[in-house]
Amino acid sequence: MELSHLAFTAQVLAAPPVALLVVLLARAVPRPFLRHWAVGWVALAVALVSLRVALWLPRGSVAAPLVTSVYYCLEYLFGYLVWVGCRELAGRPGPRRADAWVLGPALAFGLVAPWANARVPGVYPFHAPIFGGFFLLALAATRGYSPAGPQTRFGIHVVRVCLLVLGVLFVHYGPVSYYCLYVSGQHLNYMLLSPMYDALAEVGLAFGMALMAVEQVRDELDATNRRLADVNLQLEESNCRLETASDQLEEAARTDVLTGLLNRRAFDALLAARVGTSFSGAVAVVDLNSLKYLNDTHGHAAGDAAIRLAARALRAHFRIGDAVFRTGGDEFLALAEGGRTGDLVGRLDAVDTSLRGVRLPGLSAPVDLVVAWGLADFDSAAELPAAVARADHEMYVQKQRRKAPATA
Repeated sequence: MELSHLAFTAQVLAAPPVALLVVLLARAVPRPFLRHWAVGWVALAVALVSLRVALWLPRGSVAAPLVTSVYYCLEYLFGYLVWVGCRELAGRPGPRRADAWVLGPALAFGLVAPWANARVPGVYPFHAPIFGGFFLLALAATRGYSPAGPQTRFGIHVVRVCLLVLGVLFVHYGPVSYYCLYVSGQHLNYMLLSPMYDALAEVGLAFGMALMAVEQVRDELDATNRRLADVNLQLEESNCRLETASDQLEEAARTDVLTGLLNRRAFDALLAARVGTSFSGAVAVVDLNSLKYLNDTHGHAAGDAAIRLAARALRAHFRIGDAVFRTGGDEFLALAEGGRTGDLVGRLDAVDTSLRGVRLPGLSAPVDLVVAWGLADFDSAAELPAAVARADHEMYVQKQRRKAPATA
């Protein structure tokens, strides 16, 4: 039995540093699943210390059942929070009322059992499978977790292996310890080191949790770096296609303040600069339906938000080198140099789709913003005004067909 006591002492001593590690990690990497895991590890450390205290208390002590109840209940809390964290890791809800059907009976057993049988070994055959069941539930909960990249897979594998080992260990402790205690009356040699097996698996579980958190942060940083690289590339391409502005004031004068798009002055300047040059492409005139209705009914904040959403959708679905203008209150113009009208139909359909189910200030429910458009090709700068007129006429024809006031 001395060997068993030594192994248990090692387990008790290992738990607080591991709990501290997970707590510090949860503070450095704010994640709901890490927060619940950290609380669980603290509960486990206190539980093991409580059991150590209970074993020191003299037999028949009034405090022994109370301290043992703390041990059982905190171990169940640890198992439950590990399960909750694994659910959150997989994108499912954290603690919920339905969990009471699982945690409630376990806590009830932990509160009552020490008073029915004051000896910890006498209750252990029934306690261990309950505790192990939480690890198996947590293992099942990780099935819905999909790592963001190949580098994040090692941590979840470590967690899953350790959950499986802990679940199998504690579930099998039940019948084995029952046999040793109530049937044969003899201890199996390998069970003397069971606290050491538990401690190794628990440390491995904490290592896997820490590794997962680090891997997630690393993947997020990599994704941010890729996005920044893409933005830099887009800015470089945009700078190559746009002419250098004479100065910042002139550039500001050609930018629409509300949307950040080019304005009518910028369009006129572009047209003047292209006269006599090789210039062809396609033009789209786009109108946002029901802007007046939004302004009159829900205020200009809703109307301005609708204009900004339409501008953002146009900018998102046209090429970086395409010039997009706000030419009036609810009218936009997109110029695709080198393109044809057939190239623009799909983009405008995508713009229309992206404006469905948006939220506007002052409206209690999502609304569908509706745009109408007209398209025309041009083969020179001299033909562009006529092409704009044709596209504008086509837009008005479509606008009459697509009347759909936005209502809350």
